Amino acid sequence: MNRVLHKIILLLFGAILLHLCSGESKAAVYKWKDEFGKIHFTDNPNRVPEEFREKYFKKKLPPAIPKSKSPIKTEEKSDQEKEVPEIEEPKKDEGLTASEKSAAEAVIAFFEEDIPRYDEIYKIPPGYRLNGIRKWKTLKSAAVATIPQKQALVEQISIFERPLFKEITLFLKKAIKADEEVATYGALISKNTRPRVNKLSSRLNGQAASEKKFIEQLKEALADPDDPEKN
Repeated sequence: MNRVLHKIILLLFGAILLHLCSGESKAAVYKWKDEFGKIHFTDNPNRVPEEFREKYFKKKLPPAIPKSKSPIKTEEKSDQEKEVPEIEEPKKDEGLTASEKSAAEAVIAFFEEDIPRYDEIYKIPPGYRLNGIRKWKTLKSAAVATIPQKQALVEQISIFERPLFKEITLFLKKAIKADEEVATYGALISKNTRPRVNKLSSRLNGQAASEKKFIEQLKEALADPDDPEKN
């Protein structure tokens, strides 16, 4: 009976050992046989006798990692850094192109002709009724006559991207619209002649002031960038 009981105990401990050593259990179980042939089990490593500890606690060192034959140089840049393109500095303004110079000169020529265009008409005294009507008709005719020239300039300079040309284009378009509105006015009577004359004269004087400013800016743009007088 002792032998049978002994086998049963061994089987029982073996089953327990298999269960504890399975992947589902994280606890370690230690087994050893003493000098009398008795098998012992424990989960406490401190209870394992010294002569059996070497079997369980001696750790094997992992194999040495071979050195790389081609070490990475610290001065080499990463692929991400190499892919980043260098930012180019903006190029220095080289001045107007030939087409822009031609357009600028055409605008200057028209403005220099347009500024004094109405000076003699302003001198007509508006007091007398017939003089007022004549002054209005003359101003109206002179302003409307400039529409084709302004339209031609708009077509010539509107293709350029420079801010100055865009500003002049907008100015000319507004002037054309105002002149076309004046062209629709019919005959005037003595009561409404002076207000219409004053309104048109005021607008034309304002246009002349803007044209003088644009002439200065265009001449500055036409000047040689290396000209010491410009700097």
